Amino acid sequence: MRVLLVFIPLFVACTPTCERLCRKTLFDCGDLDTERVALDECVTNCDRQEVLYRQWDNRDLLALFREHRRCVGGASCEDLAAGVCYEGFEELYVFDPDKTLPEQPTSSTADTGMSVR
Repeated sequence: MRVLLVFIPLFVACTPTCERLCRKTLFDCGDLDTERVALDECVTNCDRQEVLYRQWDNRDLLALFREHRRCVGGASCEDLAAGVCYEGFEELYVFDPDKTLPEQPTSSTADTGMSVR
C-alpha cells in the first residue's frame, strides 16, 4: 500500500502531452469554441510553444505553460468552456490583440556568424 501512495503524487503532477490535450479539446470536449484545427496542427503548435520558451530560456513561461497543460488536462469540459484554464494564464496567450509582448533574445552574429535582419 505504501508503494501506491508514493506513486500517486508523481502521477498527479505529470504534465499531459500536447497530443492528449489536443484530443481532449478538439474531440472529447466537442462543445468548446475552438478554431477546429487539425489534430496534427494542434499538437505541432503546442510543441512549438514549449520549444520557444526553452529557446528563450524563459523558465517562468515554461513553468506556466506546463501548469496550464496540467490545468487543461485535469479540468472538465464544462470548466474549460467556462474559462477555468484561461484566468491566470493570460501571459501565454500571445495572440491577444491588446497585449504588448516583452522583448525576447534573438540570434546574434556571435552565435551564428551571420547577421540577423
